[in-house]
Amino acid sequence: MYLERTIQKEIPNLCKNFKVIMLSGMRQVGKSTLFSHLKESERKHINLDDFDFLDLAENAPSAFFRQNPLPVFIDEIQRSPKLFQQIKAEVDKNEKYGQVWITGSQRFSLMQGVGESLAGRIFEVHLMPFSLYERQNLGLEQEPYLPRLDPETKLATKNTEETWKVIWQGAWPRLIDKNPKEREQFFEAFISTFLERDIRTLSNVERLTSFRKFLVALASRTGQELRINKLSEIAGITDVTTKRWLSIAEAAGIIYFLPGFYSNLTKTLTKSPKLYMTDTGLAAYLCGISSPDELASDTNAGAFFETFVVTEILKSYRHNAIEPKLFYYRDSKKQSEIDLLIHRDGKYYPVEIKMSSHPDIHMIKNFSELEKLGLKIGTGSVICMTENIKYLSDSVVAHSLWDL
Repeated sequence: MYLERTIQKEIPNLCKNFKVIMLSGMRQVGKSTLFSHLKESERKHINLDDFDFLDLAENAPSAFFRQNPLPVFIDEIQRSPKLFQQIKAEVDKNEKYGQVWITGSQRFSLMQGVGESLAGRIFEVHLMPFSLYERQNLGLEQEPYLPRLDPETKLATKNTEETWKVIWQGAWPRLIDKNPKEREQFFEAFISTFLERDIRTLSNVERLTSFRKFLVALASRTGQELRINKLSEIAGITDVTTKRWLSIAEAAGIIYFLPGFYSNLTKTLTKSPKLYMTDTGLAAYLCGISSPDELASDTNAGAFFETFVVTEILKSYRHNAIEPKLFYYRDSKKQSEIDLLIHRDGKYYPVEIKMSSHPDIHMIKNFSELEKLGLKIGTGSVICMTENIKYLSDSVVAHSLWDL
């Protein structure tokens, strides 16, 4: 059964304002399925995994579009970077918008062609694995998350045991209902394909075994401040290699960097980002965590819970065609920290993320630090395992991740 994706409601508007719409994201997050679901009858679907299409695109791009006139939907565009220049020529023939839809699993190669050819003509959507809303087929109801004093519960609430199963399982469309053995097979196939097709072919990374070890290092450090030397030590590579591979992992959508908040008013705030895996199921698999119960009792359980919440909030924006301004706060003495700041509408909305089912006022003690910086502060929240909404102050509410 097809489950509605949040970004669907934005595609028609994007097609009114941009000539090319690109869905980028990791393999099997549902890019082709989404566009196929929305495709009009007159829009031809072309997959460049088909050698005949690829051969024509590579050797005769102009003839490719004579054979496949606009409007068109092209899958796996990264297989033919030469096609970007011809796409520009085709869409510039008239003032029609939304004529070309493209998907690609290798953003780090895609953007080179886009920057050279389609700047100003294209809108890129970062499609991630399913959000909680999309899992429950409520994708069209999801809005960008902001703390509210009266959060509306739209999602079916899960208990603590069920919540950890969701965090452990992984959020790929084909994965959410798989048993443990099928889940393991999915992730092994995903990693093998990612290494063989994306990393080897496009990044000149010959040491695939080392890169896999690097992925394990990333998973073990999810939810923590980026430390290049620590990653290098775990993966057994140089700092130079670590920096290059971090760029690859970020562009491929495997990781997300949450920047540290920095104000010109003070130099006591950290500039190092925090590193998050974009799927906790993949992170758990890479760390060898074999069950939800094991994850819930793991020493890194708090980091996994934080990773899950941060990526869910990120999805709520990206799947609404918005690239959010998210930060975390920590002073240089590491005495004051706030897990997440959401900058929106001129305000900073503070968010604490805790595994606890019993939130209390001590969890928000650092929110007052923001006032000292002269920032305009919005409603705050503590996202945790509580079963019921609880007010911690006149402007801060604690709620479950199922109230996002």
